[in-house]
Amino acid sequence: MKQISVDHAAKIVGISSATMRNWVKAGHIAPAKTSPLSFSEMEVLSLKNQLGAGALQKLRTRANKARSEENILPSEYASNNDLVESIKAIIGLVDRNELDIEIVLFVASLRLLEIDEEVVREPTADLFDFNSFKAWRRNSIKIEIEKWRYTLGNVERNGLYATIYDLLTPTVGDDYLGLLYQCLSVEGRRSEGGAYYTPTKIVEDSLRQYANSKHETFLDPCCGTGKYLICAAKLLQLKPENIYGFDIDAVAVRLARINLLRAFKRQEFSPRIHCLDSLNDLATGEMFCETNDLVGAIDIIATNPPWGAYKNSGISPQFLHQIKSRETFSLFLAKSLSLLGDGGQLSFVLPESILKIKTHSEIRKVLLGQGRILKIVKLGRQFSGVFTPAIRLDFIKGAPYPNWPVAIEENGNTSRIEQERFLSNDNYAFDVDVSAKEEILLNKIYATKHLTLFKNAEWALGIVTGDNKKYILDAHEESSEAVFRGTDVHQFRLGEPGSFIHFTPSNFQQVAPERFFRLPEKLVYRFISKTLVFAYDDKQRLTLNSANILIPHIPNISIKVALAYLNSSVFQYVFKKKFSTHKVLRSDMEKLPFPVISKYVHDKIEGMVESILEGSGVYEEIDDFIFSTFYLSSEDAALIRCEVRN
Repeated sequence: MKQISVDHAAKIVGISSATMRNWVKAGHIAPAKTSPLSFSEMEVLSLKNQLGAGALQKLRTRANKARSEENILPSEYASNNDLVESIKAIIGLVDRNELDIEIVLFVASLRLLEIDEEVVREPTADLFDFNSFKAWRRNSIKIEIEKWRYTLGNVERNGLYATIYDLLTPTVGDDYLGLLYQCLSVEGRRSEGGAYYTPTKIVEDSLRQYANSKHETFLDPCCGTGKYLICAAKLLQLKPENIYGFDIDAVAVRLARINLLRAFKRQEFSPRIHCLDSLNDLATGEMFCETNDLVGAIDIIATNPPWGAYKNSGISPQFLHQIKSRETFSLFLAKSLSLLGDGGQLSFVLPESILKIKTHSEIRKVLLGQGRILKIVKLGRQFSGVFTPAIRLDFIKGAPYPNWPVAIEENGNTSRIEQERFLSNDNYAFDVDVSAKEEILLNKIYATKHLTLFKNAEWALGIVTGDNKKYILDAHEESSEAVFRGTDVHQFRLGEPGSFIHFTPSNFQQVAPERFFRLPEKLVYRFISKTLVFAYDDKQRLTLNSANILIPHIPNISIKVALAYLNSSVFQYVFKKKFSTHKVLRSDMEKLPFPVISKYVHDKIEGMVESILEGSGVYEEIDDFIFSTFYLSSEDAALIRCEVRN
């Protein structure tokens, strides 16, 4: 496969070398090599064809628009008007003039070092001429900058970069370079890689717990621009040569190296931060792997790993056989466990979904088998554009202890759960929302003789059009039908339709067999929801995939009685405590306990449901009756109602 230089590639495509570099950073083309930057000739020709078709122009326009939004900074900095205006001005210059993002960051690094008095710059001199910089305080920084400057090659339009240099007045935080890099990067590229800015408080809280303990080595396997490394340098009193960082992003690694040098004032050292794929290339055990000595040698590992499926299909990561889900954060956890010494500790920021989702049962089993969970901190939603809440998981490697208490922290309140309980849960779920008292109540509910929806129901997905803008109408047209979204589904009844569709299944991306929609009666439920919301439909209406279909076939329980239980406070409580993951999943619904009831009780509940459907019933009356079918006391009922309302 023929490889060509960045300048040659830019010439073929008909753009500047700077734009070519920016498009690499934006993910429009993958380089064959990053140092020196080169490309497969076939990839470049493909890029040229895309450009001719107008695809890349659309991408660039969308990216620039996203970068120009008001909320360009993480919330912790958004109130700093001077910083916002400075970064917006830099982004404007970069976008209007198609400046090379890496060169901008190089210039920012020089400016930072000048402010730190690490170097003196001759006024108005050429930024890219090393004779312009004198009196380097540390040789290690001079070497770092010289190496980086060499990789940039010839730099055009020096005056524009000098303008950016003058705009830079960084005075906020330890990782201004990382903040600037994030703001200059395309949002889509960050989300595609599962990488998002980690708030300073989360990083500091993660590492502060180790501040007064004796640890010698620290590692971040996906360090980005080095925020965890900077914080480790500040809080843990480690030697710089014992702080390790690795990342697949070459530019981020350069910034992390500068950041760590800045964190250790006046010390001469070469940062142990390198560009590599930690999952494939770090401490592999192969004969010539230079990092094999890190296996079992690290005291503390802390990071916010990428979230999402691992996309490198060319090489199987070391732990892929163990983590078949290919979930990136699970792979980083498994990898990190192999690097920790006995008694070593890790602190990871993770999506809350790791606690219960079946897909993540593999990594939960690994964790439970290799040590003790010290603490799970519920952080809530921390990342802009990411729906799932986050947690912090603190862990110590070593033999599991009997009756080991896991601390669960939320909003400053702490409770404890014995880790052994997780081992006995389905799919090793970390049911951290369940206290000891609540566990007794759940066991009482499940002790009632019951049936489930497992093998006693049919399920169907609502319509996936593939293009809602094309197929969904805002008003009724001739031959169109109402179609219901998740937001149109309310307890017991469907709301008034706000959307319509011409039902032509062959046009759609995915659609259930029509018989599911046309059944004499069915249940419709919200798919994306923290609570159970089920409605009855006997008018053969259509639904989109945010409103899915259930047809229960539980022996001796009618569809209306099943509806009553699915909307009951008891089921809401069970769902919240055992399964709640912001999605109503079939696998969870199939575990809900429908008590075996007499015909008298059945008919009474059914009559209450019919009254509600007619508009005359009272929800609380059904709830009270359903409590009695589980033999729950008034105290139990009060606890359940209180928890469901919160």
